[in-house]
Parts: sequence; structure tokens; C-alpha cells
Amino acid sequence: GLAERAVAWVASGGVVRRRARGRTLVLAYHNVLPVGQPALGDRSLHLAFAEFCTQLDLLQAHCEIVALPSLLRPANRGEGPRVGITFDDAYRGAVIAGVAELVRRGLPATIFVAPGLLGDRSFWWDQAAEGAGAPEVPPAIRVRALGPCRGSHDLIRADWRRQGFSLDGVALPPALRSATEAEVTAAAAQPGISLGAHSWSHPNLVALEDVSLQMELDRPLAWLRARYPAAAICWLAYPYGLHDPRVHAGATRTGFAAALRVEGGWLRQGEVPGLQTPRLNVPAGISAERFRIQLSALPWL
Repeated sequence: GLAERAVAWVASGGVVRRRARGRTLVLAYHNVLPVGQPALGDRSLHLAFAEFCTQLDLLQAHCEIVALPSLLRPANRGEGPRVGITFDDAYRGAVIAGVAELVRRGLPATIFVAPGLLGDRSFWWDQAAEGAGAPEVPPAIRVRALGPCRGSHDLIRADWRRQGFSLDGVALPPALRSATEAEVTAAAAQPGISLGAHSWSHPNLVALEDVSLQMELDRPLAWLRARYPAAAICWLAYPYGLHDPRVHAGATRTGFAAALRVEGGWLRQGEVPGLQTPRLNVPAGISAERFRIQLSALPWL
């Protein structure tokens, strides 16, 4: 609206660099849809390719886009804002269309992979939203999925069947399903593309008992290091953004250098990533004006 455009004008140009100078932001994306592919499933996760390109234009104009490991060094006050680009879930659209555009521009990014969900699989949240004819997962389904079903794809689908319905037959197009291992391998071979851990099978880590929790943290990092020694980084993105002190302790035992939330926005001045590193979630449909406002780090945001 008019107010948003006015704030975006205030936040434009050198304001971004002045207000965010010496600060760090990590962006959380999920999927990038190829041209012509409409959004289905949980709509907020599936960013149109044109939107993604517009956002990269703004980032390149106002920020320094850097690889995640470099963020472990504190930013100097005189530096322009540093931004890290991340993708959760290894959606095929992100792994292919998103990575191709980043490589074309010479920009680094990290894909957080849950190896147990690779292989052209549909994610439960997309099936639930599509099956309900809704733009997102209905709240009652999400609460049950993350609580009693512990965020486990297998437990969630078994629970649906016990209740007398199943969404296993809900068809989603290839770009909205998980990438294959071969597609992840091709992306990891590209310059600037790194891979981090998103647990093994994307459960709610907070809901797991200790042995399962540690397996979900240890196993994906070992898998990444064995297959992609040049691309694997020792970073974790918490599935569903859920974490607590017990999960932090498990991540420390595994040896993660940092772990990422989904929300929280900019890091504080002089802050470096730790086990509760904030990110700015970038939903589909966000306007260029709103995205520019978020980049400005204005004090009321």
C-alpha cells in the first residue's frame, strides 16, 4: 500500500547501508519455482522465480552477499551489511532453478539437507495444505503433527491413515518435491554452493528422546562429510525452527559451529552466529517494497 511504499522510499538507497553497516543478516528461503510453475501446497514456501531475481537484485545493490562460514568473523563497523543466503529442505526447485540463478550471478548460498527425505518425495506440509484446499497447513493438523507425531513424516502419515484418510495420493509437481541425491550432488559441485544439515529426517527435535535426538544430529553431518567433503559445512538449521537447551547441547556434542532458527531478523551489532542464530524468513508473495524495508534494519522493525 501507500504507507509501505513510503517507508520503502525512506529505506531505499544509502539508508540500507548506513543503518545496517557492520551488521549481519541470514535469509531463510525454502523453494524457488521455475518460470511457469504455479505455487501449490504450503504457498508461503514457494517463491516465484521472478520474485527471487528481484530480491537478488536488491541484495546485490545494497549488501555484501557472503558464504555462511565467513559470518563467524565479527563484522567491522565500517563494513556494509553482510547477508548469507540459505535454503531449507532441499526442494528440487531451489536446488535446480535457485542454484542456477545464484551461480549465474556468482553468489554463494547454503542448502540445508535432510538426507532421509531426499528422493523426489512430497513433504507432509505441502500435502496437508493441498489436500485441505488451503494456502497453508490448517492449524489443528500442524499442532497434532508437531506434537503427538513429533514432526515425523512417517508418524504423521500413519496418524492420518488411523483417522480414516490419507494424503499420500495428493500429487505435487516435481519442482515442489524433494531433490534427489544426484541433484544435490550436481548443486554441490557448483562454485559457492555449500551444504548444511537439516537433521536426518526433519522431525521436531524438541520432542525426541535423547538417543533419537543425537542420531538426528550426528547422522546427517557424517553423511554430508562423507559425500561432499568440499561442500559440507558444520552448520545446522533446526527443522520447523524448533529448539531448546537440550537440542543445543546435542548440537554442541555433534560439533556444529552454528545453528539457525527460522525467525528473528538481523543479528545484533557485533554478534556472530551461535546455536540460536536468527534468520529473516522470506515468504512467497512479499513485495519488493517490504523486502527493501526488511533490508534497511530500521529501528522499529
